[in-house]
Amino acid sequence: MRMIKKLLFTALMLVSSTALAAKGTILYIPMDNRPVCLDYTVQTMQAAGWDVQTPPLEYIANDKRAGDPEQLFKWLEEKADESVAVVASSDALLYGGLVASRTHEIPFDVLQERAERLVALKNNHGGQNVYIFATIMRSPKASSAPVEPAYYKEWGSSIFRLGALEDKLELKELRHREVGELADLRAAIPREILEDLYSRRRHNIKAMELLLHGVESGDFDYMLIGRDDTAPYSQAHREARSMDILVSELPKERIRFFAGADQLGMLLLSRASTRLQYELPLVNVTYAPGAGKNTIPSYEDETVANSAVQHIFAAGGFPARTRQRTDLVLAVNTPKDGVCLEASSADNTFTDKPETTAFVNKVKRLLKRDHKIALADIKYGNGADNSLVKALFDNNIAYDLEAYGGWNTGGNSLGFALAQGLLHKMLKENDKNQLLEERYLEDWAYQANVRQQVYQKLIWPNYWPNSGLDAEQKAEAEKQITAGIQELTEPVMGNVAHEYQFTLPWSRMFEVKVEKKAD
Repeated sequence: MRMIKKLLFTALMLVSSTALAAKGTILYIPMDNRPVCLDYTVQTMQAAGWDVQTPPLEYIANDKRAGDPEQLFKWLEEKADESVAVVASSDALLYGGLVASRTHEIPFDVLQERAERLVALKNNHGGQNVYIFATIMRSPKASSAPVEPAYYKEWGSSIFRLGALEDKLELKELRHREVGELADLRAAIPREILEDLYSRRRHNIKAMELLLHGVESGDFDYMLIGRDDTAPYSQAHREARSMDILVSELPKERIRFFAGADQLGMLLLSRASTRLQYELPLVNVTYAPGAGKNTIPSYEDETVANSAVQHIFAAGGFPARTRQRTDLVLAVNTPKDGVCLEASSADNTFTDKPETTAFVNKVKRLLKRDHKIALADIKYGNGADNSLVKALFDNNIAYDLEAYGGWNTGGNSLGFALAQGLLHKMLKENDKNQLLEERYLEDWAYQANVRQQVYQKLIWPNYWPNSGLDAEQKAEAEKQITAGIQELTEPVMGNVAHEYQFTLPWSRMFEVKVEKKAD
């Protein structure tokens, strides 16, 4: 009898907690206002029944300026008592955003004060669950202002190569012929540039170490550290090894560290949802034929198998070895040979491929067995696999998935699809289908196809910039993007694209905002 009472009490508490959670407010501070960080993420959580509140847009970083950390802190502290959870970007709160974390001129004592203020949030303002995400500064192979310091325009590729060789030297893997190359790079890059570069990176690491105190003390319920654009040999990979030593000493139930950045907010919001509802979803991972789990995605420095496990834990789930009684199957589309090319490559055709057919047949079998599937399409970087998406629609299963992602890096796509998939029980069919439509329209239609078409027909012939389009250029690019997406998708998706508008929120070609038109 006592056991029955205990079970009834537990059930009642779970029902009460779920009811509270469904009406609960989550405060969310993104790293900037890019659609994937703000609009898509908030839309997904709201579709799942959560009241997600974000700061006024003028406080959040955009393409032209950094965010305002002081105003973000004030907003957060004023609202904290009303919330059941806080999910916040430390890059936004310390530096003003992701780009600002790489380009700022903020004295370290200011960064220290902000880090300590963030650690104290839970104790000082309500005691709610606090989830923080941060990033290790990226090591881009090529980049320029304004997303990097101005000197990257001339020295970006050399800086990347220097970091790669320094990393190899530290690992005792530097080849004899590379010794001279390393010496030449050290001599060629101006000393003042190197001093500025390493000073920024040291400040980033020291600030991160201060935030780790919040994990150790329990002031942060969970912390994610992402490695923004990295490579197996790079300065970011070098710093990651040092950070990994610190992270390994902290409780795994409160911190994770893996490749990627833009998916971190969505992952932690998903985690907040599962934890507030006392859920522990089981997730099984399956891969396309070939290299599969051993694939190292572009812009990353670890296998997708390790990345998938880390993402599942981060999102509030638990990796399951078998598919028996699982809540979700994460199906990962990987290249047969394990080499991830760009979506713009000539290899990314609509032609049926044996490995793609085998993978889609596997997905069909899982669906027939009533498994819920989130599909992470990471075969290519920066866009979807054309043959896969074609096969999904040809087999009439494109809308049978719970989530799909294939837009940027492997971690970005995997993390977003996983996090969205874990919310499937809370999503209405119409809402889920709209979220899928948005991903097909951006990840497949735009990223893998139309973007390159607009480059070739408009941007390059007219010598327009890839970033920093003026108002007239932006309007013309959006016009051609809209026409291109409509033309490409009509044979496959019908007139769906006509229900959406497509804009370039950062006045650059890298990402498009897909937004359903008002009725």
